Amino acid sequence: MLPLDDSGAVGQPSFIQRYDIIATVLDLIQAAWIKVSQKPEINTQSDEDTIAGALHNEMWAEKQRRGIHGPPRIENEAATRRSDKSLKPDGFIDFKMVYSWNIEDYFGLECKRISSTKPDRDLATKYVLEGVKRFVVGTYSIGHDYAAMLGFVIDSKVTECIDLICDRLNKYKNEISLKEDWVDEPGFGTTQNIYRTRHIQDGQNDLMTILHLFLVVN
Repeated sequence: MLPLDDSGAVGQPSFIQRYDIIATVLDLIQAAWIKVSQKPEINTQSDEDTIAGALHNEMWAEKQRRGIHGPPRIENEAATRRSDKSLKPDGFIDFKMVYSWNIEDYFGLECKRISSTKPDRDLATKYVLEGVKRFVVGTYSIGHDYAAMLGFVIDSKVTECIDLICDRLNKYKNEISLKEDWVDEPGFGTTQNIYRTRHIQDGQNDLMTILHLFLVVN
């Protein structure tokens, strides 16, 4: 990863690339999650917003621990618009990782609780139709080449959750314009257990890669 601007200077460095931001963000998330998972107030009964809020706070703390004073700027529950003509937000994404002054220069992440165990197996459908699909229809990250889903696993069964999500992705493949099936994504530094799917976003011609990362809630 590139050493992001740690000078504290006003403005953003011109050399920052989306790939480097994504690699840094994924690394920050996994380091911050160690702290989140130790919090007694975060447990399997916690709602999505509470878990995401704890992750937001710990990512900022992790940035401070590393001495990163520049991007990414971490925004939680940030407004998104399909068009610069939209007067009202089309949605609110869980995280925008902003890396320049340009309004669309951010890496977007949506969070969903996930379980392979009854009575919460329906969360996998929400992961696809209320998570992945919002990227595909352009509610989030319009025109972007990369985005990500964070799955908060509440039954500790990551492999089973992945199998269930893959089943739902296949079931709704037409609705989410699935063009490349689930595979491992080895391309982002030392971050482990990253997966990807590829889709065609509404109104776009190029493939959008959606990364998938799973975090176990204790």
